[in-house]
Amino acid sequence: MSIVIDIIPSKTYAHRLLICAALSETPCRVDCDFLSDDLNATRRCVQALRDGGNVLDCGESGSTLRFLLPVAAALGRRTEFRSSGRLMERPLSPLYDELITHGCRLSPKGVSPLIIEGQLEPGTFLMPGNVSSQFISGALMALPILRKDSQIIVSGKLQSAAYVDCTMDVLAQFGIRVKTEIRATGRTYTVPGKQVYRGPEVCRPEGDWSGAANWLLAGAIGEEPVSVRGLNPDSKQGDRAIVDLLRSFGAKVEVQDGLVTAYPSELKGIRVDISGIPDLAPVVALAGACASGETNIVNALRLRMKESDRIRSICNVLTGLGVKAEELPDQIRILGKNKKPLLGGTFSSENDHRIVMMEAVASLRTESSVRITGAEAVNKSYPGFFEVMETAGLAGNVEQIGE
Repeated sequence: MSIVIDIIPSKTYAHRLLICAALSETPCRVDCDFLSDDLNATRRCVQALRDGGNVLDCGESGSTLRFLLPVAAALGRRTEFRSSGRLMERPLSPLYDELITHGCRLSPKGVSPLIIEGQLEPGTFLMPGNVSSQFISGALMALPILRKDSQIIVSGKLQSAAYVDCTMDVLAQFGIRVKTEIRATGRTYTVPGKQVYRGPEVCRPEGDWSGAANWLLAGAIGEEPVSVRGLNPDSKQGDRAIVDLLRSFGAKVEVQDGLVTAYPSELKGIRVDISGIPDLAPVVALAGACASGETNIVNALRLRMKESDRIRSICNVLTGLGVKAEELPDQIRILGKNKKPLLGGTFSSENDHRIVMMEAVASLRTESSVRITGAEAVNKSYPGFFEVMETAGLAGNVEQIGE
């Protein structure tokens, strides 16, 4: 028998469904009562837009800001975007520059609140493939409501392409047409104008592979198998790659009967290109720490621009666990401890939800308890994470303490 965990709704899908439902000319209810900080930010912002408001509080949610900035521009509204944490320190170009090129006026970069004015004009939007896919997804949601056709030309390989695929999946559910051309030199998205969003009466986000990755790792490095229920094995979410990654590490992972199950396994180090799946970096790093040999996480530069500098945060955690970890500009090298226990101790959340989950799961392999300061940062994406961990019988070696 294995521990069975019902997974939370996908944040990737829920953000997009909430925005498209707000744009829908037919009534559409998003059946998702999950109350993470990021999803609450999108909820209150789309509600403000529906009510004719012009002040949107994005909190620390990069998805909310980057998706709704072009949407507000397409609606032609003067809109004030407020934020907290490191959000306004995170990159906004080339989306910022393309909005200006196409008729909008914006506050200087890095300023909070960020104000946008003017009517977004249709045309050709140029995006390099090595920037946040959220810029492209935001434009894809905004451009259909403009008066004429537009194109998004992506030069070079599109990193995190799976996130854009999720956007296209949601747009199709609302009757929005986008033509995609993929070539060796990049991608082109052709978006007809004057389209109308028409959603179903009720839509539901599928299960979250990003959150599930933590539970599957718990099964692979812990003492009992862990099964996750509620995942779509054919999902467009890039983070379903966790199944193949854990198998590459040497873990036994089964997908059958509506469950994805990871079994306690002896792991060996591997090389992982993290560019398309950046949210899996803490999970992969902890797997590497529990493996034999060396694990290399490469093409990781964008991790430095997350809620924390995630390359540095991961290395700080691994070092605290007694693992040799080398921080390089765009990669992490890890010399795993194999079957040797990890060290416990007190760890900072770094105000980063995914670092909190990494630290908590690490407690399954530590010789003494793991104490996490600022553990409430997990509420950004997974409120209730520690309650689930406790109910599953996995929380015996982890403690949340005040700052």
